[in-house]
Amino acid sequence: MKPLSTAAESALVVMEQQSSKPVEEWAAQFFSGTRGMLVVGHGTADATGSSETLAVARLVAQMLPGVPVELGFLEVIGPSIGEALLQLAARGCREVVAAPLLLFTAGHARQDVPDALREGALAAGVVVRQAEALGCLPEIVLLARQRRSEALARLTPLASAETALVMVGRGSSDPDALRQLQAFTAATLDSTDLSQYAPRYAPLAGQFFQPGRVEIGFVTAARPTLAEALAAAAGTASSAVREKIFLAGNPFPTINRRMLDEHPKPSDPVPLRIIVQPHLLFGGHVHKQVLEAMNCCREQHPDIEWVEVDRLGPASLVAAALLRRAGEAAHTFDSCGI
Repeated sequence: MKPLSTAAESALVVMEQQSSKPVEEWAAQFFSGTRGMLVVGHGTADATGSSETLAVARLVAQMLPGVPVELGFLEVIGPSIGEALLQLAARGCREVVAAPLLLFTAGHARQDVPDALREGALAAGVVVRQAEALGCLPEIVLLARQRRSEALARLTPLASAETALVMVGRGSSDPDALRQLQAFTAATLDSTDLSQYAPRYAPLAGQFFQPGRVEIGFVTAARPTLAEALAAAAGTASSAVREKIFLAGNPFPTINRRMLDEHPKPSDPVPLRIIVQPHLLFGGHVHKQVLEAMNCCREQHPDIEWVEVDRLGPASLVAAALLRRAGEAAHTFDSCGI
């Protein structure tokens, strides 16, 4: 099962940008009475994470009245993807658009979800089209800006040189993980006005923010690690460690060499405030690890103000982004098979 090509995706996004329709109205036109939508959740034993996933699925169903919508999880908890497809078939669906609640394209989006969809589609007797991961969609960029602005709104403003931002990703063994998080981080710091996509949902997202330095770290399976990124932001990483963070075993040496050359060195002034932003959809074990790491940093560096930005959460913008991806996939359903 192949996701949409980059060219097809770009063309569809441009087409939608030229439309004045809300995303839910735009997406609804591509769903008929026999075409349903499957929201694919990762799956977690954490009660908060599972309930937040369910909340997004309910928002999607509210935005697509009259369209069969079901939630299926990839692992850990049920209903499974296969069970959700059977339920959609029982509701009269012959075609299903599966939209994964995944921030980036990695192993789950490329292998695990397609495998589960293929197996489930055969058992349910339906044709399935998989949508892309959420990536750098404007709704997700807006929401990340909004969450950051919410965290900073109650604080005394500081000069850019006195602040640092640590953007934290879940992590993946996929070698593209660093590039994708770099691209997303850059999008959140860009001054492009995206308010046309969600004027109701992100009133603070238009506030421009430019930190003095930016670090990227991953909780698991990728470099730089969260600990390395936090140490670099606090100015405690040695030159050798910084070199290792950006260059060792990474497939983007040119990009990372430039980043290393442009990065503040350990001799630079320690920032007064470090903003830690977990780029995570929902609560769970990974989010708790980020909070624990921040608490350790507060103890080790009490002279620095450590600011936690909230996760994206079950927001309307997440549901809107999922609908945008579903609409893209549904639009090409008849011309692009599994």
